[in-house]
Amino acid sequence: MKYDNLLGLGGGMPKVRKPKKGWPRLPVPRKFRRARKSNSGLPPCPDCKSYSMKRDDRSGEKFCSDCGRTL
Repeated sequence: MKYDNLLGLGGGMPKVRKPKKGWPRLPVPRKFRRARKSNSGLPPCPDCKSYSMKRDDRSGEKFCSDCGRTL
């Protein structure tokens, strides 16, 4: 107890033995909102916000089947 004067009475961190399996990992909270998954894997239309985007096989561009916008 010769270090009591430096840390105060009972000061400092208590000594705790590490568990055999290691310290438990706490889950990290997710801070982002996940977008709803669509069946086609394409994002929603930026104009009408509906999941009706389709890909044109010949030209390779994406278009909305509801409002007709092309990306």
